[in-house]
Amino acid sequence: MLALLLTGTAYGQPPGNARLAVSNVRVELDTQRVKIVYDVAHLIATDSVYIQVESRRNGFFKPKTVTGAVGTGLSSGTNQTIYWDYRLDGVIIDDEIRVTVLAKPMMQPVSGGGPANALLSALVPGLGSIRVQPNRKIGWRPVITATYGGLLAYGLVQRSRSKQAYRNYESQPSEQQAEPYYNQATQHHHRYLVATRVAAVVWAADVAYTVLKGMKNRKEKRVSLRNVVAGWVGTTPTLGISMRF
Repeated sequence: MLALLLTGTAYGQPPGNARLAVSNVRVELDTQRVKIVYDVAHLIATDSVYIQVESRRNGFFKPKTVTGAVGTGLSSGTNQTIYWDYRLDGVIIDDEIRVTVLAKPMMQPVSGGGPANALLSALVPGLGSIRVQPNRKIGWRPVITATYGGLLAYGLVQRSRSKQAYRNYESQPSEQQAEPYYNQATQHHHRYLVATRVAAVVWAADVAYTVLKGMKNRKEKRVSLRNVVAGWVGTTPTLGISMRF
């Protein structure tokens, strides 16, 4: 004979995310599997439903062979059924257990920052574009910083060499001796111009991207806030079941 005991523990979600409601959890156990029946409200396809099973002596189990109304793509309703074939998982249940049904909304990525981050890109290209990414994903953006810094450093070195070559040109006693230094100064100056102009293009592109991406993030955030106010209501009690056999 199985004795079912409804625990006094309720598992909920933080205020602001309290939308899902799992209730009326019932459990049946035989020698092969656990059958869990529950009701759920306000469920959408991207939400996930899963179970936790805890034994008094052995702690938490890790159910693997779980079928039925579990996972994502489910609909709200009553008498939703989950089966855990614990024997197929190689589990022996010889103690009091507690089964908890949990429903969880899909975690949305943290939105990126706003257009003000362009100021960071103006100081350090690549930094602002990191901060406007969801979850501040870094990705390949350090390449922007390295490219800008490398081009700028190369350009300044070429500028210094151009000035030195021009000083050597001016110090020569004859035009014939001075001409090679003049050509060197011209070449170094050309390289300086090319490097710094490409660096300026990289800088401007990163700043512009950060502004546009930041404006898009701000617009999406406003839409998201409106949706949250309209849809997230109520509380989310989830019930645990203990049974002895």
